[in-house]
Amino acid sequence: MFDDIHGLTPERAARLTPLVEQSRPMLDQEEGMEAVQRFLRDQETSVIDSIVVTRELLGAGPGSLGPAKEIVFTSAARTTELKEHQRFVERIEEA
Repeated sequence: MFDDIHGLTPERAARLTPLVEQSRPMLDQEEGMEAVQRFLRDQETSVIDSIVVTRELLGAGPGSLGPAKEIVFTSAARTTELKEHQRFVERIEEA
């Protein structure tokens, strides 16, 4: 798992692997990936790590990074973080 992600430390991979394993059965639920995103948020998983986990759930093949980012960034579970990120970017642009 996570074999093709450069720069991912063994410790971080070890921390993310159980999240993938716990999330996989949620994909069979009615809410599917949205349930996964709520779970990751509730586990206080960062946005970046959520993208890594989501990418793995999508199969981690070529072309999976874009869809993983879109899933995380458009999830209702991440609205608060996304608003904070947008405000941060706006302050940087104003500076």
